[in-house]
Amino acid sequence: MSNVLSIAAVTAVIKDLIENGLVSDAIVSSIGDVMVTALPPDRISVEADERPQLNLFLYQISPNRNANWSANTAEKPSDRSTIDRHSTQPLALDLYYLLTAYGAKDFQAELLLGYAINLLYKIPVLNSDQIETALTNATKISAANVFSQALSAISTTELAQNLGQIKISSEFLNLEETSRLWSLLQTHYRPSTAYRVSMISIPERQEYQQDRGGGNISCSIPQIDRVTTLGDRSITASSSLLIRGRDLRGEITHIRIDKKDISIANQDVNPTQINIKVPAHLYAGVQGIQILHSSIDSPHQLIESNLAAFILHPEIAATVTKVEGKDRDTRSVEIAVKFSPQVSPSQQVVLRLNAESKPQEIAYSCTATPVSTDTDLLTFQLQNIVPGTYLVRVRVDGAESLLQVIGGAFPFAERLPSQMENRSGKYDGIQIVIS
Repeated sequence: MSNVLSIAAVTAVIKDLIENGLVSDAIVSSIGDVMVTALPPDRISVEADERPQLNLFLYQISPNRNANWSANTAEKPSDRSTIDRHSTQPLALDLYYLLTAYGAKDFQAELLLGYAINLLYKIPVLNSDQIETALTNATKISAANVFSQALSAISTTELAQNLGQIKISSEFLNLEETSRLWSLLQTHYRPSTAYRVSMISIPERQEYQQDRGGGNISCSIPQIDRVTTLGDRSITASSSLLIRGRDLRGEITHIRIDKKDISIANQDVNPTQINIKVPAHLYAGVQGIQILHSSIDSPHQLIESNLAAFILHPEIAATVTKVEGKDRDTRSVEIAVKFSPQVSPSQQVVLRLNAESKPQEIAYSCTATPVSTDTDLLTFQLQNIVPGTYLVRVRVDGAESLLQVIGGAFPFAERLPSQMENRSGKYDGIQIVIS
């Protein structure tokens, strides 16, 4: 039953996420009573009846881009008979949403859309705990709605665990794609943006029997509940991954990260936890991860877990390599940044500077020039920089480097990442002086 609700659950989770943010956002609350709905756009009242509103509409479903349940199994027809016919593969889906803002007065739609884009940008991945909280909130809003009634028949904890994690990413539609979509909707165009949400619908847990030539063994589908690191700190290239779940240990256990399989010695695996170093081949950003089981007799017959995700944050060291214009009020600056892990040509890298003395007033950003090969060193050129002491961050494909704040009160903690670690010394290569 819980799998039937997976798609509706994802919609409800994102809707609840936006609704909760509206309550706490001072700028948005100044607009007044704002509705958040999940309706087809042609059902939204516009023109004379239009009111401040955000609408989340599921307009397309497709197979998950990163899931490949059968390509690597190399099953022969005779192999299929060794697996219980009632067992099923996980169903991996990408859900495509159109988020639209409405407003009868000047700037209402723009304010609402800007708020929603910023909120979803800051929360690219939701884990099972966050999903469960959102589902619980959804049932409390109205016990009379269809989704609440459906949830009453199952456990929200079970549904959240089956979903595991969901990843939210922007889909930038060009003018032609936007025009085609709104033509299909046959309604008035309003400012909107699109999102892809990756989720995994896990079949109900089933035991199946695998013939081992003279004896049967009972196996289970592995389930990843959470991927973190020791102390629940943010994950970097120097971290150890802590994978928690159920039935993680198989006769032969592999971990698939970024489409590469890594063999794990059985003594390093227990049924509920696996601890490994972050693989060297990964790039910063959102990473997909799966547990794979196979047997000695049937090495190509894979049992695959749900597809979970984690964010790999870049580690950096920054140096000012050139300063020009010391006879003027502002400077032209060249900053060299060392990265771990390396940056690939396909990644987008943005440098951010915040003045230590006036972080909310003096801030700069610069996008890196694309590179042709993998590199651990990028140079950024910035113009019209006010002299001073700056803290340096980078964002690589949405994953931000961490500010390691050293003692004392941090002057703008709310303006920078929440993953902060105390260390001895100074800012560990992310504080620069432009004189």
